[in-house]
Amino acid sequence: MCRLHVVLFSLLVATMNLSAQDSTPPLHTPSAKEKEQALAALTAAGSILFPLKHKPEARQLIARIAPLLAAVGDIAGAQEVLMLLPAKDRDAIQPQIVAAQIRTGDVGGALQTATAIRSDDPQAAALLLVVEAQAKSGEVDAAMRTAGLIAAERVESVQALLEVVEQQKLAGKRGEATQLLRHAAAAAAGLMNSNGGEFDCGLSVLTQIANIQESLGQSAEALKTLQLAEGRVSEADAGCKLGAVRYLQDDDAGRPEGLKNEIAGFRERLDPTADSTGNEEQNEGDSSSAEENGANATSAIQPIQLQQPSQNGQATLTREQAQAALDSLRRVRPLYLRAREAMITSQMLMAGGRTREAEEAIQVGLEVAEAVQDDNLRGMLVASKAHALAEAKDWEGACAAVGEIANGPQRTNALVDIASSAVENGHAQLALSWATEEASPLSEASVLVAIAEALLHQPQQTYFIQWLHS
Repeated sequence: MCRLHVVLFSLLVATMNLSAQDSTPPLHTPSAKEKEQALAALTAAGSILFPLKHKPEARQLIARIAPLLAAVGDIAGAQEVLMLLPAKDRDAIQPQIVAAQIRTGDVGGALQTATAIRSDDPQAAALLLVVEAQAKSGEVDAAMRTAGLIAAERVESVQALLEVVEQQKLAGKRGEATQLLRHAAAAAAGLMNSNGGEFDCGLSVLTQIANIQESLGQSAEALKTLQLAEGRVSEADAGCKLGAVRYLQDDDAGRPEGLKNEIAGFRERLDPTADSTGNEEQNEGDSSSAEENGANATSAIQPIQLQQPSQNGQATLTREQAQAALDSLRRVRPLYLRAREAMITSQMLMAGGRTREAEEAIQVGLEVAEAVQDDNLRGMLVASKAHALAEAKDWEGACAAVGEIANGPQRTNALVDIASSAVENGHAQLALSWATEEASPLSEASVLVAIAEALLHQPQQTYFIQWLHS
């Protein structure tokens, strides 16, 4: 990744973080009207997809519809939709349905769904979700019974016990928490580490246990657990090591010297960059010419300092800063890199409140696409333009921009993006009108499913964000 890309992306993240400080919204429960609108969209999408159920693209949408139906309370409908999928694909979706049932408060129904899952991995994941819900609601006995349904040799079985421990700790039941934690530690000692890059493994669970032990004031026990975990680092893969790092706290205040040293040494052994140093050096070499060509651009952007959040809570960029970013963008070489940076710069400028300059950044990228005669690149840039216009709540402009995209899948993904944004801003009917105007059945169904997700406040990954992270 070139240095310019890193600088721009860091600025984008910092801008978003500043604007989000002290304003994290509570979990939004969909209203009765939103559920009704979502159900109508899902029903329409389902009727479109039923004749196409043998197509892979249709199956992907069907797999998304089932948990959404569960989220509006139609569990029977969700299970009916799942029957449209091959048997091997159904169980993998069931944990999402369990999660939806839990969000609606139907923990009993979620347990029933979880126990009916036949495949081991999704069943364990679903049962763990139920344990967490039961523990948080104070139903410790029920949570322990559900935890007992998970096979003892699985990581989820220990994680289930730790969910109960955390709730006991919060309830002030330190004695019960300590006793159960000892049981969890003994069970974790026999767990296998992952060999497929999973974060959750024997090593990470042991580290989590040590973290909880320290929070309970059991420094000596935490030290023993970490020493046990450290002896298993050599057999852990990179994902497992990263999973363990999550539970190593940086705060050394009040920590005994022995525990402090153990954590420092353990963290060093878990260093996730150790295995990738060679790759990074290779990447540095491969990108050296790009960095040299973009050196002026980098030096122009690096001094940019974000302004304090304005009264509306959004961090801003000055006109001079925005112009400096645009000037540096125009000097980036090679041209394809300039086009990619144009999209990222546009996002940064939009997040900093510079709408006009954000559109100008996209225009710089479009000039590249025209020069190199790359229709695919042009489609990505126009999709980014539509995204920026939607961010500025220019719905007519965003829709017009989508209409300029010739490639079908690119056009659909861009329309999904702006439709989701419109719904989140209270324009569900407008988004629905865009869906119904689509000539392609799969495109119409894609937009309808995205609208339902937005109405139900479900997490989404739009085309633009996917490409930005690619």
